[in-house]
Amino acid sequence: MWKSNSSHARNDDDDEDAALGFLDIVFSWSIKDVLNQNIYRNKVKKIPETFNSPTDYKNSFIPPLLEETHSDLYSNLLGVSHAPFCEVLKVERESKEFKLPKSLFYQISLKSITNEVENGVRKYEPEPGDLIAFTDHRPKRVNDLKTQRCPYIIAYVIAPKDDISGEILILSSKCIFESDYRKDHTKKMYAVYLMNMTTNVRIWKGLNSQTEGEHLDIIKKVLRPCLNSGESCKLCLSGSNSEAFLIKEDIIHSQNLNESQEDAVSSCVGMINCCHANIKLIWGPPGTGKTKTVACLLFSLFKLKTRTLTCAPTNTAILQVATRIHSLVMDSVEHDTYGLGDIVLFGNNKRMKLDSYPGLGDIFLDYRVRNLMQCFSPLTGWKQTLESMTQFLKDPKKEYLSQIDHKSLEEFVNEKHSEEYRSDEIDKVENFMTFEQFVKKRFRELSEKLKFLIQTLYTHLPKSFISLATVKKMFRGLELLRSIGVSLHQAKFKKTLDDCEKENIPACFEPSNFEIDEFLRLLSLLSNSILLPELNGRGHIEKFCLSNACLILCTVSSSIKLYTEGMAHVKFLVIDEAAQLKECESMIPLQLPGLQHGILIGDEKQLPALVKSKIADNCGFGRSMFERLVMLGYKKHMLNVQYRMHPAISMFPCKEFYDEQISDAPVVKDASYKKSFLEGEMYASYSFINIAKGKEKSGRGHSLKNMVEVAVISEMINNLKKEFKRTQKKVSIGIISPYNAQVYEIQEKVKQYTSVSDTDFSVSVRSIDGFQGGEEDIIIISTVRSNGSGNVGFLSNRQRANVAMTRARYCLWILGNASTLANSDSIWRKLIVDAKRRDCYHNADDDKKLARVIDDVLFEIELLEESESKFKKLSLCEKPEIDGSSSRSRKPRGPSMKLVNQLRGVRSLREDIESLL
Repeated sequence: MWKSNSSHARNDDDDEDAALGFLDIVFSWSIKDVLNQNIYRNKVKKIPETFNSPTDYKNSFIPPLLEETHSDLYSNLLGVSHAPFCEVLKVERESKEFKLPKSLFYQISLKSITNEVENGVRKYEPEPGDLIAFTDHRPKRVNDLKTQRCPYIIAYVIAPKDDISGEILILSSKCIFESDYRKDHTKKMYAVYLMNMTTNVRIWKGLNSQTEGEHLDIIKKVLRPCLNSGESCKLCLSGSNSEAFLIKEDIIHSQNLNESQEDAVSSCVGMINCCHANIKLIWGPPGTGKTKTVACLLFSLFKLKTRTLTCAPTNTAILQVATRIHSLVMDSVEHDTYGLGDIVLFGNNKRMKLDSYPGLGDIFLDYRVRNLMQCFSPLTGWKQTLESMTQFLKDPKKEYLSQIDHKSLEEFVNEKHSEEYRSDEIDKVENFMTFEQFVKKRFRELSEKLKFLIQTLYTHLPKSFISLATVKKMFRGLELLRSIGVSLHQAKFKKTLDDCEKENIPACFEPSNFEIDEFLRLLSLLSNSILLPELNGRGHIEKFCLSNACLILCTVSSSIKLYTEGMAHVKFLVIDEAAQLKECESMIPLQLPGLQHGILIGDEKQLPALVKSKIADNCGFGRSMFERLVMLGYKKHMLNVQYRMHPAISMFPCKEFYDEQISDAPVVKDASYKKSFLEGEMYASYSFINIAKGKEKSGRGHSLKNMVEVAVISEMINNLKKEFKRTQKKVSIGIISPYNAQVYEIQEKVKQYTSVSDTDFSVSVRSIDGFQGGEEDIIIISTVRSNGSGNVGFLSNRQRANVAMTRARYCLWILGNASTLANSDSIWRKLIVDAKRRDCYHNADDDKKLARVIDDVLFEIELLEESESKFKKLSLCEKPEIDGSSSRSRKPRGPSMKLVNQLRGVRSLREDIESLL
């Protein structure tokens, strides 16, 4: 059962009831309820800026959380025809003694996936947190999820597929007809993916936890922050803090931080001896070295042995921090990977794609537990391996005799009528080995096992369980192992068929040998100095690793794992990208037992958390704690030197979004930072390129596209590719657009210029939201909008514009209709004015190649529109004809491509003429 695998610091039943309560609400929605977009409209209220109590604080987020979950499910139901699916082979109750009203737990078995895609729809394997729907056929519309034969049944996936049985544990909304569908080929059942609810379930638990007796010091601090909130505690600062001061001198200065970075780190480290709950904000605008600052802060807390949890909203964000802190620690260690046991990263390995981050396996919880389980094994673990190696070295003959049936070996040799040792023949007989073969094979096996265990222990055990002196003995032991192995490989054994007692043991392997003697003494010392705890099972080892780590890294919602009973308290909480986090989600780690200090790092001037429901978004559900505290006047430490953008790029956003508080680092002001990738002023470090003839139209879904801008971008990428082939200079290009339809069209157009094998020329096409946190050498922005009314929709969002304008290192080229943008009365109007004032404004028509491309695509668009118009008229006016042999209507033909093909011929001819000229 689900409960049997959970044990939390709060009452188990309360915690699980909270989660089940949320699922009960979702399960209660019928299809009609899900398709009713106004079901929570009157229940969702605007979230206030201040709160009277922790209870009021939590309760204000519950209705919008339900509305957001409902909106997400509604959206996915509408697209159910494209949803991933799998075929179910068997369904059976998890408990044989089931009686209502107990929860409906089932085990399901799936048909193995042979084709990843079927009819354009991806197949998949349900994962924990997935909400799935059961159907008796592949759904093509919402109503297919509810038929007379198969009513609307949804289920929540509790656990991943069992490695042995292959079964998946689910919690169902209704009773499922149990059957083995493998035996009846006339029946089929499918599980269709709807959404993943893991994060929302965890938020719900946090919002519905018992307030009495909880650790709410930090929560109380942010309900109604006072005017001096964010200031360092003057009472505690008055005391001596020499240890933190030394850390500042030895570590902070060595990382070459600028003054603002150093002040931020020093202020946070200074709280280490403060006994009063506090929250600090670090403001990190684009390119100001936020990740470097966070890593330096964590490294300082690591050196001060301060137990700290570091979270981020996404796997990508937390992996960036983990990579940086791993690098800092590895640069400081003196003995291989000793010390990494005090750092642990955990999360979903499949989603994290950890293989793309070299070295992080040494701190990843799943890998750590898997390796430590071999050390803790009662039969083949650390103690047993030491004993086996000791016994073998002391008396290899005794072990040989216990392993080999010598009478059988002698009979075999006699049958061959040979008095000489013939290893090539003996090797063919299973279990027959000479003493030499046995010794070398056994030593090799024990050596490899011992090396693995030694490396595992000094890498994955916390330093409190393994001293530096012991590690030095381990390294000496590894040296002796290598030396003994070399000597043994070179040793000469006597080849004889005499009794084993008369076998000759080489001098290098005699107990009197100096290396053997020293190694045996080392093994004895290691056996006595490393006392491993008696831990049974994966869960206990996980808890051991998490409880004894100094630095813990995970996503914000995953931090709920630390609520396990008996878990050591965390003193510091660091949340990176805190401005991208819904405030209710940040409550999960902020309620951890023993938490004293919280540090939020982010930038409220960039995009907040994504909220799909307009109702929830309008009530402030996407607002972060970081943004709310800033609104209330909370003091924040600003990182004020940017290291990413050429000054020509940073000038406008620094002025418009950050009141000119950010300065350019010397590295970006250096002459070498100005790079030219294409000839012409239009392709300088910063430019706005006016495409007056662009046309916006509806694309995929309700999104917009502008095929003229697509064509111009394609030509730019083509020219950049040609220049790359000529110079062989590595370049990365990012193409950003606010509209998904435009992103799709650009991706289709430019994929001909990219190659997986050509890593020196990379092109990444994403939405603005998808590019937050990213950076490239060249950024091309496609604004899409082109109309006479100055309507730019959500493009006018200042946070979205800020993200788009701050991703480039060397060149930023913005494409758009200047007239539309200038008439929009938005941030884009200011950008047009600024570009003209700085002589960074250019018309695309001024470039002959771009002018030709624009004319061609406009001609093609006009031909297609004309052809489509004629087709529509035919469709409306033409009466179907019925011939004498058939009752079927003759379908009108689609728009002819003849004119389009003629256009392409004219274009090809013109290109040939231009090439000759």
